[in-house]
Amino acid sequence: MTSRRFAPSILTAGSTAMIATVTLNPAFDRTIYVRGFRVGDTNRIERTEADAGGKGINAARMLAELGAETVALGFIGGRTGRFIEHVLAEEGIPTDFLHTKAETRTNVDVQDLAGGPPTGLNDRGGPITPHELDALRARVRFWAAKSKIVIVGGSVPQGAEPGIYRELIEIVQIEDARAVLDADDEPLSLGLTAHPMMIKPNVDEAGRLCGRELRTVEDVATAARDLLQRGIEIVVVSMGERGAVAVRGNEVWHAVPPKVEAVSTVGSGDSMVAGISLGLAQGRSLPESLALGSAAGAATAMTSGAEMGKRKDVDRLLPRVVLNRLR
Repeated sequence: MTSRRFAPSILTAGSTAMIATVTLNPAFDRTIYVRGFRVGDTNRIERTEADAGGKGINAARMLAELGAETVALGFIGGRTGRFIEHVLAEEGIPTDFLHTKAETRTNVDVQDLAGGPPTGLNDRGGPITPHELDALRARVRFWAAKSKIVIVGGSVPQGAEPGIYRELIEIVQIEDARAVLDADDEPLSLGLTAHPMMIKPNVDEAGRLCGRELRTVEDVATAARDLLQRGIEIVVVSMGERGAVAVRGNEVWHAVPPKVEAVSTVGSGDSMVAGISLGLAQGRSLPESLALGSAAGAATAMTSGAEMGKRKDVDRLLPRVVLNRLR
């Protein structure tokens, strides 16, 4: 087993083409902080935070933070949708959202400051009309023609079939762009049939996809190699504080992130996808790209609520990511 580390210079070295993101089911994320959360009783709120959420939106925010050229696509609607657009506009992130009749969903996350587990309440989102879906397909095709990589993922709103990611990946490929898929359950399993360049399930999602529990790093590596056989070029499985395993061809890498004081893991996986995608778009190697993704994920874990990590923290954490080659 060999170990490697990389310097922050990989962030800026090399050219970067457009990386578009597609979020079918964005969310107005509200995080509520209480102390000693009690079910069925009155809880006093100590503070609240509101932010824009959704896998592709989170990835676009991290890409922009790292200096990449990006555009955020997807469905947006109503007052909550306007809030998301405002957040992205303030951060200077270009968007080309399709405005829907349905209001963008609201997700509520209750964080217990006394150390109890978080409680999430996630709306389904939608319904999306057939006309809106057709318009989005056209918009994805337009931007895929201008992009090197298109990241698609997250949950699927009402009105969209579980196979929508398979359709979008095929559209991306028609325009000679590479697709990255980050989803779960049926949208993920159906999306795999279109053979995206990369998938990034977490360890539980990968276990469901393979039909078995993945307990060790070697279990995860074996599962990732199995998933390659479905026509995927790169499989990355995230494991939280245990890091991530990435497989391409005969390469199997385990990235161990630096120890950080985790405040909120919301968006960490999306930040990892953004960092890896940026590295690949720059023509970087798999371990270099994985290191950048691991540093981006760790930086986001240091922030509160749904806030994304900062470039200065990614720069600082990147040299501390340890990469072990398992194969």
